[in-house]
Amino acid sequence: MKRQSVKQNNRRFIVDFLRNHEEVPITHITKAVRVSTPTVKKVLDHYMNLGLVIMTGKGESTLEGGKRPELYRLNQEYGYAIALHVGPDFIYGGMTDLKLQNVQSFHEIVDRPVSDEEMVDKLVSIAKDFRKSKWAEGKKLVNVVIALPGIVNAYTGESIYSPHYPQWQENFPFIRKFAERFDMDIPIFLDGVNRLQACAERMKGKARGKQDFLIVDAMEEGVGAGIIVQGTIMHGFNNLSGEIGHVIVDPRGPDCICGGTGCFEAAVSVKHINELLRQGYDTHRGSAIYQGKSPADVSIRDLFIHAKQGDAYAIELLDLIAAYFANGLNNVIMISDPELIIIQGIYVEAGQGFIENIKKKLSELSLPRVKREFDIVYTDFGIERGALGAGCYGISQFFEEQELYR
Repeated sequence: MKRQSVKQNNRRFIVDFLRNHEEVPITHITKAVRVSTPTVKKVLDHYMNLGLVIMTGKGESTLEGGKRPELYRLNQEYGYAIALHVGPDFIYGGMTDLKLQNVQSFHEIVDRPVSDEEMVDKLVSIAKDFRKSKWAEGKKLVNVVIALPGIVNAYTGESIYSPHYPQWQENFPFIRKFAERFDMDIPIFLDGVNRLQACAERMKGKARGKQDFLIVDAMEEGVGAGIIVQGTIMHGFNNLSGEIGHVIVDPRGPDCICGGTGCFEAAVSVKHINELLRQGYDTHRGSAIYQGKSPADVSIRDLFIHAKQGDAYAIELLDLIAAYFANGLNNVIMISDPELIIIQGIYVEAGQGFIENIKKKLSELSLPRVKREFDIVYTDFGIERGALGAGCYGISQFFEEQELYR
């Protein structure tokens, strides 16, 4: 049993090393994982037979001369995960290879009410098309990962409640329905999209090397978070971890689609800000925001542009939004104590001054005499972030399978 465990550990160490490096000679692997050259060669031969590792040619000889060493690398095209993201008004899908590269994408606007059963049919159809694509020929589909909006139970594979799709049944068995129609015996995972977007940041984005962080994603009508504590995705007993959009930031604020009043997401939603801009025309019609445009045509992006250019009303309104963000984030900070907060969504266009303003306001809230060290940054990802996170999660789960190291 002990010998078997050592063998499995050696295989895992070597595979992990290859995942994080490009072409390498055996000597680099032996030094890094502290395993003998014959053992490393034996492990590499094992995975070459499986197709997971390939030999790529000869490296440079040492200063002392001698034979040029063989180079090895992970075969990133050995397999792939299918990632499917259901957004508030779109579907985004992709295939992710073993090196976390997106090799093919799908994007479709959802411009009408779609039932839960119909959505499953749509996702199954997209996944089957990916499987039949030319790139996927001869490659192993390792799993499918579905990212959903709203409250999701990742353990039972259910969509508990989706405010963006109120026509969906509560506790709808998404994974079971998908598996029945996809008709392929592979792992299928489901989680809330913000949690999976946090995976993308940890594996490919701004949170690489971080153990305690959170992402905050603000969209047209929603704000959600993916919270990572000590390297673990937080779900919570009722699967509510990350639902920061429904933290109250203004008890007298706008109504929320959840049925509450003054929720974080209602206050900073694009819909609410555009409404404030239209209302502001009567009292601030001299603002540059409205020059050459009717109030109905002004958008949140105009606000960002003119705040950067120093327009007084734009700065005033963006300051109010920064206060909403500070109030909402402060509640999360006091609970999870992150070292990093990553803002995703429309507010990445607000500029660095917006982040500095949030930081300043946070420093004036809870425990102002205690120094709280954390950073706030913008993501590098765009609309692909949900599918990217799903793909990253799928590949990480593949490499966690014990069977791979036996």
